[in-house]
Amino acid sequence: MADLIGLNELANNPNLTFIAFIAFFLLAALGVRFALYAYWNGRVSDDTQTTLWGYLLLVGAVAAGYGLLGIGRIVLFLDWLLEMASGAALLFALVLALALREIDAASTGTGRRLEADTSVTVLFLAAVGLITVGLLALPEHRRGTAGVVGAGGLVFLLYGYRFGQRQLDRTRVRGTLLETLLRHLLPVLLFAALISIAELAVFAGLDRVIVLHVQVVLVIMTATTLMTSTIKLRQNLRGMRT
Repeated sequence: MADLIGLNELANNPNLTFIAFIAFFLLAALGVRFALYAYWNGRVSDDTQTTLWGYLLLVGAVAAGYGLLGIGRIVLFLDWLLEMASGAALLFALVLALALREIDAASTGTGRRLEADTSVTVLFLAAVGLITVGLLALPEHRRGTAGVVGAGGLVFLLYGYRFGQRQLDRTRVRGTLLETLLRHLLPVLLFAALISIAELAVFAGLDRVIVLHVQVVLVIMTATTLMTSTIKLRQNLRGMRT
């Protein structure tokens, strides 16, 4: 079974294992830091942005959780941790897309289509849950589930970018905190979603070792862009406290 789901690709490649450990450790640490700054920003901001900061706090928490799962699969080599990490990557892309949607709602000053947005959120969360269950229950069909994971990542990327790009095209948000958040979070969403989208290469028949190398690079890029977003949250917190 290890050959089917990719554990040996890590175990038999010390260089990949070492780089992957560093990548996931960085993501976990930066996720915690991002979540803390989102929480602190939320405490000093007005009540109208409570939901926005809550979403950003969730982004940091999921990033940290994904990083910890990645570390766990390297250190413990448990089958289910490998598959849970794939599900967590997909969840990370989803919460980033939802955060961009909330920024879009905050910029308009309305809770537009709240019921519809809630329905979409529930639908997406259910999809991620079902995909994760499929990854855990059907390891012998890893190639097929990889295609579903990749498709899910692509859907979340397009969903989030629709809101982000629409807001960047509006002149009234230029120079505001919301525009800055969008410009910093869009690259995070891109690289985070690409981690899952890379699974499409497994579905197409590409060697899983190559895909794992690419995914590790994408994790590093995700951590890097999350770090720049954290710097912006820190600057915003200092500005509100002065």
